[in-house]
Amino acid sequence: MTDAGLPQVPGYEAQGLLGRGGMAEVYRARVCSGPSAGRTVALKRLLPALARDAQYVALFRQEAELTRRLHHQAIVEVLETGVSGGVPFIAMEYVDGRNLKEILAQCAGRGILLPVDFAAYVAHVLAEALSHAHEGWDEHGRLLGIVHNDVSPSNVFISRLGEIKLGDFGVARLLPGSPQALVDPGVTRAALASGPGAFGKIQYLAPELLRGGRPTPASDLFALGAVFFELLTNRRAFPGRDVNEVGRRILAPERPAPSSFRPEVPVALDALVLSCLQREPGRRVATASAFGADVAASYDPAVGTPLAIAAVVRGLFGVKG
Repeated sequence: MTDAGLPQVPGYEAQGLLGRGGMAEVYRARVCSGPSAGRTVALKRLLPALARDAQYVALFRQEAELTRRLHHQAIVEVLETGVSGGVPFIAMEYVDGRNLKEILAQCAGRGILLPVDFAAYVAHVLAEALSHAHEGWDEHGRLLGIVHNDVSPSNVFISRLGEIKLGDFGVARLLPGSPQALVDPGVTRAALASGPGAFGKIQYLAPELLRGGRPTPASDLFALGAVFFELLTNRRAFPGRDVNEVGRRILAPERPAPSSFRPEVPVALDALVLSCLQREPGRRVATASAFGADVAASYDPAVGTPLAIAAVVRGLFGVKG
């Protein structure tokens, strides 16, 4: 650490803390040399206190190895991974804007809801990102087969220019049959073991995960449905005072439609959300690409543009965002 409390990573100048979680911290940083000199990036580091814990190191290395294979305009791009001072780090694209959790909180504070077309467009872009992770191919022509496992508003970023990016693959998993040779087998085994960071946020966890099942594309689609519900209503699909109440609601058969809280939500979007939120994985919409195709037919293309999205965010936070 520097005297100012900022980490020292060769090739980067850390400029300020962006956020800290239970496993890692993220800094805004500047690239100091090379073709990208001067570029602003996000520098994610495992918390130094956890750098001696093999399981946490394995989880962080798993994230680094998986995310560096993802190249899609709707996924935060990883630029470099490495170790500095015994602490692993990931240098990634810096999204200059807000996350969806902040945007929804700003709407709640003003007593307003996001436009339905805005919500549908964001869901469409997220579906494209998940489709790439689940069904896309890496630069070597091998199936990615990556389950995000933590699709939630705090991991959806919207830039000042209206770009929408899915980030934080910190608890991502490989599907059975994926090219796991690209990842150290020891890392994969440790990351799949129960322990820290095993799953995402409970409000977006599919029923099968609560029952001890493995993450699959269908569990990501459940989370996408819960995020879409929240985009449309600014209410959680499964509210609760504690994790037990939230879990009971997720496992219960009842699923309120978004239109029960917001009558102008079209029937087609109600049906799509409820399809994602089915308790049994086999009854959900089949794939992220199928979800994307369905939702694309349900919003005005004039609203579903980066320019229009940027205008909505500016209206919420002001010109400086």
